[in-house]
Amino acid sequence: MKYKHLILKMVPAMRDEDYLFRIYHFILAKYRKEGHKAEHEEMEQRKAEVVRIVSELENLDIIESVYSFIMGMLSVKKGGAK
Repeated sequence: MKYKHLILKMVPAMRDEDYLFRIYHFILAKYRKEGHKAEHEEMEQRKAEVVRIVSELENLDIIESVYSFIMGMLSVKKGGAK
């Protein structure tokens, strides 16, 4: 956290626009990468939870309904009927 406080002090004190421009683009790329990584981890957790729930299901009607729903979502994503 020490670095975070130092950066927050340094950036407002900078006068060179070129440095600020470079810093902005550097931090933007890092920020987007971190956000993408967090989204990926959340998606993997959701996948694991769905797999766990489906593996515990015993009712065939529910399993068939889930299967039909997933197939419908995949066909929409590929450009099928909406």
